Amino acid sequence: MIIRPETSANIAAITTINQQAFGRAGESDLVNQLRQVMPIISLVAELDDQLVGHILFSPVHYDQAPSRITIWGLGPLAVLPSQQAKGVGSALVKAGIEACRQAQIQALVVSGGPEYYQRFGFRPAATWHLRCHYPVDAKFFMAQELVEHALAGLDGTISYHPAFDAV
Repeated sequence: MIIRPETSANIAAITTINQQAFGRAGESDLVNQLRQVMPIISLVAELDDQLVGHILFSPVHYDQAPSRITIWGLGPLAVLPSQQAKGVGSALVKAGIEACRQAQIQALVVSGGPEYYQRFGFRPAATWHLRCHYPVDAKFFMAQELVEHALAGLDGTISYHPAFDAV
């Protein structure tokens, strides 16, 4: 399996992956909209010359943000149903975290299952007094420092791009 940045030739396949993984168009519409309005890190998983997974990272807003902090959000993460539970998602998350480190992003947030994301180093965002602007149970909103102590001393709310409102 190869994990690599998306190319413009991959957009249709990424749309299909997200639609099949989520059973609806919301996430694929989100990916397409974010791609047009902000910087993103978008990786694909390729297996036997076929795209089987996709992950996206995009900037989020911290309402008390000192100019020193750069926080991005992970999501969506999508894997074709036929390839789920085979390590594709894990490979995408690991490669994505490393790509964010290389891009000098200081911290990540994600809204998702703790049993899945904690294995990659995510912890409850409440550890750093961070909350999500969406009404999500605190145990599902997690964060990870990519730079040691990047989140130390913070206390505020993380907001995603308004395009996430439709999902």
